[in-house]
Amino acid sequence: MMRSRYLCSGLSLFLLYVTTAKADHPTIAFGGEGVGAINTISSTSMPLGSWGMGIRSEIFSNKEFSNEQLENFAANGLEGVHSMDRIMSTSFSLSYGATENFSINARLPYIRRENIREGEIEDGLAEAHSHGDSSGVGDLLLLAQYRVMNRSSYDVSILFGIKTPTGETDVSDDEGIRFETEFQPGSGSWDCLLGVSLSQRGEKFGYHANILYNKTTEGSQSTEIGDALSYNAALTYRLNDKHDTHDHKHSETSKTKVLKWDFSVEINGETRRKNRVSSVSEDNSGGTTVYITPGFRVTSKNLSGFISYGIPIEEDQNGTQTDVDNRIVTGFSLTL
Repeated sequence: MMRSRYLCSGLSLFLLYVTTAKADHPTIAFGGEGVGAINTISSTSMPLGSWGMGIRSEIFSNKEFSNEQLENFAANGLEGVHSMDRIMSTSFSLSYGATENFSINARLPYIRRENIREGEIEDGLAEAHSHGDSSGVGDLLLLAQYRVMNRSSYDVSILFGIKTPTGETDVSDDEGIRFETEFQPGSGSWDCLLGVSLSQRGEKFGYHANILYNKTTEGSQSTEIGDALSYNAALTYRLNDKHDTHDHKHSETSKTKVLKWDFSVEINGETRRKNRVSSVSEDNSGGTTVYITPGFRVTSKNLSGFISYGIPIEEDQNGTQTDVDNRIVTGFSLTL
């Protein structure tokens, strides 16, 4: 049981090559797949020698542009404005507790973007072109968590890692033309991650917060996806089992088999800089999106399942871009 609860920072910290801010990408806010917050990174480390594994799915539904809107954009000089129905990302994760205060996490996503369309000028006429879907294996992420402060009721950890250029970067559209890098499963770049997380626990309530900065570099097709800063805060509440608390240091000898239900409310946000292609900034890229995200988690022994529903409460996109309608995150984890 103790390992199951520690997984909230372990198995988990990993999502995928990601961005909550821009509707063209999944998110770089690695949520927990153990217990506690779903999208906010907890600061509690995995126990020494323990393993965690899990699957996490994320679906972004967008307020897509109509073909008529795309044609009007192109006719008014905004060629290249695009629309996408949704993004689906499923990631597989593996975590290991190297010491009592140091955890190593790896996550590999599979990303699918549906119904990519763009406004273009063809033979002097404005047209909306449908490019179809883009799907494939994304970039492998490695994230380490080192707990620098461990008290009876709260923890503080630093986060650091890299995104490796292992994802597919040569996916083609319905006409056999290679998608631009922003629509590819992988970016082709080496990126760095650095952040901090903290958690405070009570008998029924838990409080979590983290910030994580993603420093990107130039990758495939001379494209640099913009740097991103994600920021998250969560309040969790144990709905049942009054004798169990958010204290992750409870006894491993506990014999309770009751399902534990946790309700959470989170604020999840990200601000991303504009993309750059051949060192030229793209005006219709980057921006800020903030969600309010209620969610539920159920835990039994070393198995945990969760679901959350994110509703945008602030969207400030650069240039002309589609807004996000909602974001659903669901998955499960297993601790060994």
